Amino acid sequence: MQPSLQFFQRVFEVENDRLSSAQWFEQMARVTDSIGQSGFAATLFEALGYLQPIQATTLYFYPRGGMPSALFELDGPWLPQGNVRQYLSGFYLLDPFYGACVEGVSSGCYELAEVAPDHFELSEYFQSFYRHSHLEDELNYILQSSNGSSLAVSLAFTQKLDATITGQFKRIAPWVLAVLGKHFVGLDAQGARFENLLEQRIHSALNNFGSSILTERECRIAQLILRGHSTRSLAERLDVSEDTIKSHRKHIYTKLDIGAQSELFALFIDSLAEAQGVLSKDPLESYMSKHR
Repeated sequence: MQPSLQFFQRVFEVENDRLSSAQWFEQMARVTDSIGQSGFAATLFEALGYLQPIQATTLYFYPRGGMPSALFELDGPWLPQGNVRQYLSGFYLLDPFYGACVEGVSSGCYELAEVAPDHFELSEYFQSFYRHSHLEDELNYILQSSNGSSLAVSLAFTQKLDATITGQFKRIAPWVLAVLGKHFVGLDAQGARFENLLEQRIHSALNNFGSSILTERECRIAQLILRGHSTRSLAERLDVSEDTIKSHRKHIYTKLDIGAQSELFALFIDSLAEAQGVLSKDPLESYMSKHR
């Protein structure tokens, strides 16, 4: 009796499943041995890269109520318009993965498609930052702490991942989260060392963007628009009608004297410069008094 096509497919899948290989177990052993050592992050990223070449890798720490820090990064396909430094200067607020961390998503491995809004590729964040980074796909391992802080292992790719590769990354999530937790034990208590007064002011200003001009609901809608949510997505998220969202959007644009989403994004980024001298106030208040 000749072996069936399904038999050969299963053999092919096993032979191509790197998680079953001796080399993978060696990679895991090296990562485990590096826990508590300075080379831990590099060793972890090397192991993950064994499963699939990764074009850019970054380990972010998102402290509760403070600005993110890049604890580790390796060079990626970044252009001046889309690098880690610029990301940390304010773009991070519009990052779907950052938003997922802030909203308290459970610890785990997440694909971009699982956390991005429906119109993400049409958002100004994608057009002005993500696209210029030459990226096509991203995975994050997110580890939540008891005090609200998060660690995020960002794996960025210049091509879309297929279901098989994504499945392998997800299968090892419990192990990745476990070694992260062991290596960074106590990081919550040390979180303050990643922030200085300037960073605290900038983060505070981001949270108050538009509050001197817009209502609380309008501020929330403006942030969600910037992140790439469509009118339908906003209506579902906020449990209101699409007409209500359209009305809010019109009021937002009128109050800010703008006419398009691209202008909202430009205003958001430009006003961050005013945050350096403002604490617990809307950066637009100072910015618009100087430029309008």
